[in-house]
Amino acid sequence: MSLSLAQLFHIITPWRPNSEIKSEREQFPELFVNTNIDKRKCTRTVPLKVIVLGMPRTGTQCKPLSPSPNSQTIKKLITLPLPAAIRIALKQLGFEDTYHMDNLFENPLDIDLWHAAFLAKYRSQGRPFEKANWDQLLGNCQAVCDLPTSAFIPELLAAYPDAKLILTPRDEASWYASCRRTIHQAAASPSMKLLSHLDTAFLSRFIPLLTLMFSSLFPACPPHLWPTPAGYAIWTTHYNAAHTEARRLVPPERRLEYSVEQGWGPLCEFLEVGVPVVEGEGGKGVRAFPMVNDTGSFTRKMQVVKRRAWGRVVRRCGVVVGAVGVVGWGVWWIRR
Repeated sequence: MSLSLAQLFHIITPWRPNSEIKSEREQFPELFVNTNIDKRKCTRTVPLKVIVLGMPRTGTQCKPLSPSPNSQTIKKLITLPLPAAIRIALKQLGFEDTYHMDNLFENPLDIDLWHAAFLAKYRSQGRPFEKANWDQLLGNCQAVCDLPTSAFIPELLAAYPDAKLILTPRDEASWYASCRRTIHQAAASPSMKLLSHLDTAFLSRFIPLLTLMFSSLFPACPPHLWPTPAGYAIWTTHYNAAHTEARRLVPPERRLEYSVEQGWGPLCEFLEVGVPVVEGEGGKGVRAFPMVNDTGSFTRKMQVVKRRAWGRVVRRCGVVVGAVGVVGWGVWWIRR
């Protein structure tokens, strides 16, 4: 597909109309936040109650839940255009915060700690994380889901033996196809690779963590093998093994096999919380289960990530060019 110069400029330029920036902020708020908290100075402030073994693309696509027959129908179901359905669902049930990959966008300083955790576990470099380390990194969270936490399920279960486990298995072929349309394409993007060298504020740290993460979880499977039959075998073997290990570690009464398409019922019953309700035009009714982070949403999010990275690069280069200009003008003024 060929692009006009206007379309290309629209994709790469960091400057957007105010209305478009507002829409992006509403859809992907995690990309516009930087809490800048050094977790090494933190400790646990709330109990960790829920551990979700949900690999990427397992709990992110669902149909909205129909209102309960015991409640009045809401004419327009509320859906939240935010990533990670299970994270949003747990937040709506009162589990604050729920740690997810999005937390790395919200607090980039976490990247360094996760890098150390992966090196210790998968490369035997450094000391493995203990409960004190997890309390630092996840101390403000009552639940965890998605990567990077799903790469440390045995360690988290050992550190928090009273936490309940939720598994979000998905048909392996469907899961792998979703990964190919999203994660694989993003990782293979030439523009993302270029920006990972230029954007020193975020992507130059984030992309190496992703590389370490996937090479640890799917060994002997470099990115060029991902879309091949060999890649399929490696990815799905790990996917199934992770769920098998979790079932072995946690007794049935402490775990739930769950799909977001089941809606609130099984989830609320397992967590012993009430089904969330909202006020609608016809009165109270069951809140729609969040329908978020489909392939289209993921693609749009990656475009915003790259545009914001490009904006940071342009601003940094502008400062450098400006500084060089000032120095040059000063030299000229002194010598005139």
